Amino acid sequence: MDILKKFISKYSAGDVIYKKGDIQSDFFIVNKGKVQLKHDGQGQILATLTKGDFFGEESLNSEQNAIYTVEVIEDSFLIKIPYISLTEMLKQTPDIALKILKKLSEKHIKIQSLLMEQAAAAPAQKEKAAGKEAKKEDQTSEKIGGEIKAYLIIQRSNRLVQLTKTQTFLGRRDYTTGFVPDIDLTDEDEEKYISRKHAKIQFKDGKFYLSEEPGAINGTFLNGNKLQTGVKHELKAEDEITLCHLNVIFKV
Repeated sequence: MDILKKFISKYSAGDVIYKKGDIQSDFFIVNKGKVQLKHDGQGQILATLTKGDFFGEESLNSEQNAIYTVEVIEDSFLIKIPYISLTEMLKQTPDIALKILKKLSEKHIKIQSLLMEQAAAAPAQKEKAAGKEAKKEDQTSEKIGGEIKAYLIIQRSNRLVQLTKTQTFLGRRDYTTGFVPDIDLTDEDEEKYISRKHAKIQFKDGKFYLSEEPGAINGTFLNGNKLQTGVKHELKAEDEITLCHLNVIFKV
């Protein structure tokens, strides 16, 4: 400890020791207080370090960028050891090297476990968010009165789908987010040319209208004419809708 006293520096709560991506050339030991390791700009906390913990192991590699941001969360005294001094110390005192390696191993196991847990939870969170969005869309789309009868015939599979809502989305299922369009064309679109939200059919003032959704690729056609994104076109009986390569007949 006597050897390390000359390297002690005081830091206040809120101080940022260094940011992710900075060139890191010093090794730190927490002598008193608390610091946090953060993964990114959103402040994702990877670990909280207290007395006896180490950070700044990037300094063991020349010109190595910091792999996380370090912020002081409680007034602290940190032992800041430059790379050259650290290497000499490790050569002279193998016990210190062994202790540092053990502590760093414990820290990295904790961080790795946290990141793996978050990665495993991410798909479920996305699916939950997509489910809420789909439910919201469903709630805002009113049902068409029972006296109105309109259908789509998907020619590739000869599947008949009744239009029952004032707003109906046509597209492909998104297995990543969990989004499912009102009319799911995944099975008919084996080539995967159709977009997730490709087109929309709206019912307003007693008429049905077709429009292409923003972000749709490979085109939407009505009776062979390509539609412009977002522009509504009135649908009439026996109109042929083409989504990329998939033909659909509108019937009333």
